[in-house]
Amino acid sequence: MTPPSPWARGPGRTAPELAATGVGLFFAACAVGNAVGTLPRSTQLMEWFRDTTWLPPYRVVLARLVPVAAPVVGATAVAEAAVAVLLLGRRHQEAGLWLATGWVIGISPAVGSPYWLVNVPQAMLYAGLARRLRAARERRH
Repeated sequence: MTPPSPWARGPGRTAPELAATGVGLFFAACAVGNAVGTLPRSTQLMEWFRDTTWLPPYRVVLARLVPVAAPVVGATAVAEAAVAVLLLGRRHQEAGLWLATGWVIGISPAVGSPYWLVNVPQAMLYAGLARRLRAARERRH
C-alpha cells in the first residue's frame, strides 16, 4: 500500500501543518543555497556581515569569525538542514518552528538591512504558526 502524499490535505493534515511543511522546504532550500552558493564566497560574506551589522557586539564576534568563515557557513547549512528535517516530518514541527524563530531572531542583528528587514516578519510568522499548530493539535486531541 502506498503511503499518502505529505502534500495531501487529507485527514490529520491541518493548514498549520501544511504551512510548517512549506517553511521546511524553505529551510531546505536555504541549506542547499548556503552549501552550494555561499560556501565558496564565505569569507567575503562574513566580511560584509561584519561591516553591515547594526548591533555593536556582533561586529566584534563577526570579525573573529572571518578567518573561519567556511566552517561557519557550513555549520549554518547544517543547522538549516536540521530545522528543515524537523519541519518536514510531522512529529516535531512545532519544535522546528520555534527553532526557526530563534534562528532568525539570533542572526538578524548580525546581518545587513536587506536580511533583517525580512527576518523580523519571518520570526513573527514562524512564532504565530507554531502557536496555531499547537492549537490545531490540541483541538484534535
